[in-house]
Amino acid sequence: MESLRRVLPELHEIHFTGGEPTHNPELAAITAGLTALGLEVKTTTNGQFTPEDLERLMSAGLRSFNFSIHSLDPHSFLETQTGRGMAREMHEPELHAWAAEEMHGSKLRWAERQVERELAMIREAHRMGASVKLNTVVSGERNLSDTRKIFEWSKAEGVPLRLLNDLGAGMESVLAIRQFIRSLEAQEVLRQVTIGSSACSTVYRLPGGYELVFKQIRDFKLESMCRNCPRAADGTCQEQYYGIRLQKKRDGQFHVNLCLQESGPQSDMTLEQFLRSPQLREIQSYLI
Repeated sequence: MESLRRVLPELHEIHFTGGEPTHNPELAAITAGLTALGLEVKTTTNGQFTPEDLERLMSAGLRSFNFSIHSLDPHSFLETQTGRGMAREMHEPELHAWAAEEMHGSKLRWAERQVERELAMIREAHRMGASVKLNTVVSGERNLSDTRKIFEWSKAEGVPLRLLNDLGAGMESVLAIRQFIRSLEAQEVLRQVTIGSSACSTVYRLPGGYELVFKQIRDFKLESMCRNCPRAADGTCQEQYYGIRLQKKRDGQFHVNLCLQESGPQSDMTLEQFLRSPQLREIQSYLI
């Protein structure tokens, strides 16, 4: 991290993302070390932790939480969790052994507990003074009912809501979000663009004063990474260049990953390689 700060002195924020960061038993210790360097530490989480975990993390300096939630309804929640959680923990023989109705009922109870635990953690983090946001992905018109329920809950709790377009759903997702915002009679009040990144956020204000954010991807690419990439030619590039991700691989080395879709030498490299790369020099040029 100190190596990155030397070449990117403007670096002021570290954001933990998925898998699920709170499953890492060293998260509090890592957070304490980063905050000691003067960095602001944030995380995106599914909220499946305890009040004791929350208190420990906040004491270590983790004071900003983006809670990802895509439905308050157990049935819809299960649809978003295909291949995860309980469904993944059960082995094939067990799946065949369960009667269909018993399996469905158990899955629903699991989903209910997941939703209840996350809502409880959102309330508790908000009560303790953490910076709290809710993130929900809108894939299309089919899940606008879930979006509205999450919106109503967030508004009632006074928690900011961010609507994220589904990168895999293309314009269907974007149009659904715009339709939802129009239905609220919300007015655009601010647009935020991150220089040197594809990140873009638009803030909307409702007649009663509550604000929500549409967080989306704009067209921004790194020439040193994206040049000759076939995704740029065939239109399948989804995230463009969003930012620097630092990952610890199975070999114990830290890698810098600059793209979610491609993992070639232009976008996935060791930290040492990144510190000497044309990609870093291009990123630095946007920060001067």
